[in-house]
Amino acid sequence: MSSAPVRLRRLLATVAAGTTAAATIAALATAPVAAAAEPKPEVDGVSELNVLAFNVWHGGTQIDDAAREIADILTGTDADVTFLPEQGDAPAQVAALLGYDHVTATDTGIVSRYPILETSTVDRWWTKAVLDVNGTEVVAYGGHLEYRWYATYLPRGYGGAVQGDWPDGWDTWDKLPGGPVTDVDAVLEANRQSGRPATAAALVADVQAERAAGRIAVVGGDFNEPSVQDWTEETADLQDHNGLVIPWQSTKTLLDGGLVDAFREVYPDPVANPGVTWPSDNPLFPTSELTWAPEADERDRIDYVFVTPDERVTIDDAAVVGPQSTIVRNERVEDDSADEIRTPDAVWPSDHKAVLASFSVCDDACAPAVPAWDASAVYTAGDEISYEGSTWRAAWWTRGQEPGAPYGPWEQIAEQDGAARWTPSRIFEAGSVAVHEGRTYVAQWWTRNEKPGTPWGPWRAQG
Repeated sequence: MSSAPVRLRRLLATVAAGTTAAATIAALATAPVAAAAEPKPEVDGVSELNVLAFNVWHGGTQIDDAAREIADILTGTDADVTFLPEQGDAPAQVAALLGYDHVTATDTGIVSRYPILETSTVDRWWTKAVLDVNGTEVVAYGGHLEYRWYATYLPRGYGGAVQGDWPDGWDTWDKLPGGPVTDVDAVLEANRQSGRPATAAALVADVQAERAAGRIAVVGGDFNEPSVQDWTEETADLQDHNGLVIPWQSTKTLLDGGLVDAFREVYPDPVANPGVTWPSDNPLFPTSELTWAPEADERDRIDYVFVTPDERVTIDDAAVVGPQSTIVRNERVEDDSADEIRTPDAVWPSDHKAVLASFSVCDDACAPAVPAWDASAVYTAGDEISYEGSTWRAAWWTRGQEPGAPYGPWEQIAEQDGAARWTPSRIFEAGSVAVHEGRTYVAQWWTRNEKPGTPWGPWRAQG
């Protein structure tokens, strides 16, 4: 999402303090230049590809020494390819600090540890770069889609700078005098006018051409639109959805076009794992500069990483990156979901959280570590299968029970830096060690679906 009024207030404050905006921006451009970084080496024909979608809030100009802070976040997340919506000078500065390749086009820059072979744009909203991932060509598309016609606010009773032949009150960020808009068709029509669904269709056409040419594609950025996978029957009464189930067109277009949402593939339950990226808390700013609907619960997942299904790529992990808290009704609120939110050791430069997706790119077909789940097969305790990008282990005899329920027969098995990563469905015995949100915990007794860090819970923090 963009925030021109916030930017204006910040620039005015800078001028009032005796520093011109031009001098501030010039200071950001003085970053040192690092030696060219080497691509990650492939191991047994497999290359690691971590992709970060990271809106940097007017090129990082909202904080001091932004290029260094952004570079530290890329280093801390081990991002190989980063999409930087609201780019400003950030891609060039960050690339210089890290020795990476970069491209600046449209309103989204791309910074890559892997060499960029060629660049172009798609439909003026998408920056496109062909990457050489140790001999495999991967096409990266980064986008920052239209922020006006922010139709997700309509069900929450706010107007999102809608332009066009619409009733009074739909052309501001203010509360709508008639209250929430609960006509799904009207919401979708406003969303259509944004042009986001049309540019999503243009992207899909280009992706399909690249797939036909034998390339893998990754897509990421700030879509300024929720996901069709998030506004469902299960979430209709959450986060001021006001009972609505909305098939948001842009993500639906990508999914119908064959792309896979990496975060939702790893975490299929939008109730347990909402993956909220907007709004993000930022302790450097008052909440009034971090919210556009101060009397509503405006939390949404609007930043994404998609990938084309291909036998040469696997989805290994996904996470939200940023502060642990968000903004709800103009107040700072700690996240209480099952999401893994990784908080880098850096000053956060944005009003968004970022999303990180980890892939393996294989020279040939990636051999699945375990067989895919088969609804008709019989599984006994200890059997392992793959399902929606994750490994699952049967806790007891099962047949036809789909993985995903936190108390079902399947445990989601994940590792982080060689240690067990806590997942809601995984069973931990007393003495088991698990990593959650960057901290290591020891289970005091048998536990399942009890998040580490909860007071009086089964987990004791180490260190």
